[in-house]
Amino acid sequence: MAAAQEHVIDSPGAAVADPRIRAFGVLLTTASLMERLLGATMERESGISHAMFEVLLHLQAAPEEGAMMSDLSRSLVLTSGGATRLVDRMVEAGLVSRSRSSQDKRVQLVSLTDAGREKLTEAAARHAAQLDAHLYDVLPPGERDTMLQGLDDLGRHVREVLPPLG
Repeated sequence: MAAAQEHVIDSPGAAVADPRIRAFGVLLTTASLMERLLGATMERESGISHAMFEVLLHLQAAPEEGAMMSDLSRSLVLTSGGATRLVDRMVEAGLVSRSRSSQDKRVQLVSLTDAGREKLTEAAARHAAQLDAHLYDVLPPGERDTMLQGLDDLGRHVREVLPPLG
């Protein structure tokens, strides 16, 4: 609360000069630029979107029977409809399969296919090289580690206070 009292916004100039507003703008702009750069490279080099890559990663870490659609939408911060459309495209591409849970037929599970595992391995190797070039080689290790820890802390906080998407 001390930061809010130190920086009173009482004019348009004060809004522009406010370090909190500037910091959030830098965060959003940098994230958007990184997504644009790395997402375009992933699509060009691996033929999948970054969102598809994130689904493949999530499914690789999921139990063998697969992940529930609701878990996918929650972890990817997508609406249930957005997750369904994304998974539909991935099923069509042969990267994932969909099945009903043996314990609860109302629950849809999504799991990796062999083609999905191959695509994950290929895309991850290329993505790691891009991350080295545009993140890991750009920042000194101490700065990078501090930034990543801070972003992880922020992400946890926001997930706790943000209501789930419908």
